[in-house]
Amino acid sequence: MGTCFWCEGTGKFKKPRDEEKYSEIFDRYDAPGTLSMGECRKRALEEVGYDLVKCKHCNGTGIQKD
Repeated sequence: MGTCFWCEGTGKFKKPRDEEKYSEIFDRYDAPGTLSMGECRKRALEEVGYDLVKCKHCNGTGIQKD
């Protein structure tokens, strides 16, 4: 057991407000291959906005189950 990958151990998942737009922006940042997946996600979330929701992968505990 370790830190949950999806919420980075916070128990709160950053859910994009517009999934389609988020995906578009993420792909744009990812295309050159110069940024990490985490950095692409961070930048895309900043542009599109997000809501904090309870992480469904760790049930809000911040601890990976597998």
